[in-house]
Amino acid sequence: MHITKILLMAGLTVSALMMQADAVETKFHPLTPMPGQAVTIDDKFWSPKLAVWQQTTINDCFDKFEKTGALDNFDRVRDRQTGGHHGDPWWDGLVYEMITASAEFLAMHPDPALAKRVDGYVERIAAAAAVDPDGYINTDVTLNHVGIKWSDPPAPNDVHDDIFPHTLYNAGCLVEAGVQLYRATGQTKLLQVAVKMANYMCRIMGPAPKQNIVPGHALAEQAFVNLYLLFREQPTLKQQIREPVDEKQYLQLAEFWIENRGNHQGRKDTGVYNQDDKPVLQQATLEGHAVRSGLLAAGLVKAATVNGRLDYLQTAERWWQNMVEAKMYITGGLGAIPSFEGFGADYDLPNNGYAETCAAVAGGFFSQNLNLATGQATYADTLERILYNGALSGVAVAGNSYFYQNVLSSGPNSRRWDWHGCPCCPPMFLKMMGALPTAIYATDDKGVYVNLYIGSRAQIDTDKLHLSLTQTSNYPWKGDIRFTLTPRRATRFGINLRWPGWTQNATVAVNGHATVPTTVNGYIHLERRWKAGDVIDLHLPMPTQRVKADPRVTADVGRVALMRGPLVYCVEGLDSGGHIKPLVLPSTSNLTPEYQPHLLGGVTVLEGEAQVVHQGSSSLALNAPNSTLHLEPVKFTAIPFYANTNREPTEMEVWLADDVSQAQPLTPTSDAVASASHCFSNDTVAALNDAVVPKASDDESIPRMTWWDHRGTAEWVQYDFKTPRPISGVEVYWWDERRVNRQCRVPQSWTVQYLDDGQWKPVTGASPYGTQMDAFNRVTFNPVTTTALRLVVQLQPEWSAGILEWRVF
Repeated sequence: MHITKILLMAGLTVSALMMQADAVETKFHPLTPMPGQAVTIDDKFWSPKLAVWQQTTINDCFDKFEKTGALDNFDRVRDRQTGGHHGDPWWDGLVYEMITASAEFLAMHPDPALAKRVDGYVERIAAAAAVDPDGYINTDVTLNHVGIKWSDPPAPNDVHDDIFPHTLYNAGCLVEAGVQLYRATGQTKLLQVAVKMANYMCRIMGPAPKQNIVPGHALAEQAFVNLYLLFREQPTLKQQIREPVDEKQYLQLAEFWIENRGNHQGRKDTGVYNQDDKPVLQQATLEGHAVRSGLLAAGLVKAATVNGRLDYLQTAERWWQNMVEAKMYITGGLGAIPSFEGFGADYDLPNNGYAETCAAVAGGFFSQNLNLATGQATYADTLERILYNGALSGVAVAGNSYFYQNVLSSGPNSRRWDWHGCPCCPPMFLKMMGALPTAIYATDDKGVYVNLYIGSRAQIDTDKLHLSLTQTSNYPWKGDIRFTLTPRRATRFGINLRWPGWTQNATVAVNGHATVPTTVNGYIHLERRWKAGDVIDLHLPMPTQRVKADPRVTADVGRVALMRGPLVYCVEGLDSGGHIKPLVLPSTSNLTPEYQPHLLGGVTVLEGEAQVVHQGSSSLALNAPNSTLHLEPVKFTAIPFYANTNREPTEMEVWLADDVSQAQPLTPTSDAVASASHCFSNDTVAALNDAVVPKASDDESIPRMTWWDHRGTAEWVQYDFKTPRPISGVEVYWWDERRVNRQCRVPQSWTVQYLDDGQWKPVTGASPYGTQMDAFNRVTFNPVTTTALRLVVQLQPEWSAGILEWRVF
């Protein structure tokens, strides 16, 4: 039967796509996720990726943690050495997260070599933990700050600042790993270590007279709730643990961590950055560091499902509503502001914003927990958005290079990194993907819920239902999904199929006959007496959709994004004639999906025709009276966002101009290859000719090229052209930081040189070389024809310098 969903907003906007569900009422309707061992994924899209991550990514990460000394830290503690800690304090937690992820993958697919590797790491961790009589383990504190750990009474001047030490984060990761490794393999050794550490923390922290200590980085909240649930569900497990287990104290400590934020008695105020400026239940929205706040939110919901606190759930739903309406990218990315890896103001979503992989994962866990707490499909919609876009982009197709940031707009030199000084994202990514089987299905006392359309077989056994369920599809490329039901005996129950927010229409048939379903909480609800061999066919139309942003997102005014099914698309310069920023996508352009099995592991691309905007004038001021623009047609191919930056370096854009005024016309330097004598690692030579006009000489909202930390030196920048071209002038917009009291100033002097028969020569007849701030400094000279142009720059003594934009004519 053909059914139609009515959009909540006129037009297809990001907000509409994210919020297309029945109005959410704050109430509990708990769902129970299927355990991973009860679900076998057999899916054309996901199965090959899961194999790559288990065979390549996990081992790549462990190899690099070994190489950089993260595991040696445990050995040094075991051997009672001091000093010499490798890496940051939170590397312990990253190792534990890798063990959690490995446990999830081992539950999906047994792997003796990986199991042996994990067992070896557990032995080393346990040996290190055994050194401390309390079971305390934080290798950085033990090695580099001997004797400084929580104590009763607290050490003098201990203000319980956990922002940098990450001890509670590490402990939460340890507990999480212990619980998951036990659930996946039955191994209790790491769980034993985790319980001893958790017991010590419960003795030290909590309401007075205990100490007021809260996590500097959230995660332990949910981990301790999960530890409570493990022993509540399996009370006989306590007999295998050599430590006393009172599971209620784990839940109580998690609740203390949640509720005691904003109470700074006896400890440092860690502020908005750490969601600590006011009590959690009084916080209006998610603020501060995006990963920390997302994990706190996930823990808040997890605690609510156990203690039944409606105020916990109401707070979480308030945060989530603001998150998806005003703080989330179309890809599910979170945290726009690089300086503190966090949230900006509502609708402040620049396309070069941070969007850390870890933040997307945290947002996915938060959304999944809300779905399980309320039975509302809208939360699973957001989980799907994150899975297929903002999180999936975090690891390359080959599985051994990574993104920390998942920007929606990148320059021509963008590359994935082999490893990172803060390698937190690959473990978080692997945790989410390893737990994928638990995210597909859930149950309540009346039936089954399907939250993700992933080919799989599930064995569902509850008090009321025994059912084998098989799901087959070619999702996300096609929207035809088939479910085959095999209950042990004919049974009446409901099956609830999530109606994705990205589609308005659906067709449902049972045993080949169209049916008229009801919709409940965003699910297509089918209830009847089901028997072995019954088949449900669900068809979700997948038209290519042009999505407009909320007009309050100023970065996307005059722009359009492309979606098909759950996938957000992007365009790379490799597939659009070399450039994207000059492209305009007319509303009349036809977009044709085509599956290409040999591209990027097999993807459906979108093929269409855009227009390239050329600046056809000697004037450098766009739209000046003597400036002309002309448009030329160009074929382009859009690929799924998750697959970007998997080939050679190139530009990439998600939001394409559909208004000529938003395109950056091709200029004489658009095809130039920029280089420099030196460029600071956080800056880029691509800024020189990115055609972005600065607002001021200290405009930090756009890319820049700086020679930092070279000071008082002679430097240069250079353009190389593909063919000789006539040039008679340049304009330079200098970077200067004097108003923000930092280290760059306009240069002392500069000149222009051109390449002539292999030699650099100064131009002749040059007008004065300016160093004015907040303006383009224009120099004209006698025309030259050359394949390369260079600015030779003398920096002021004791100062560095930089350039925001360099134009030629």
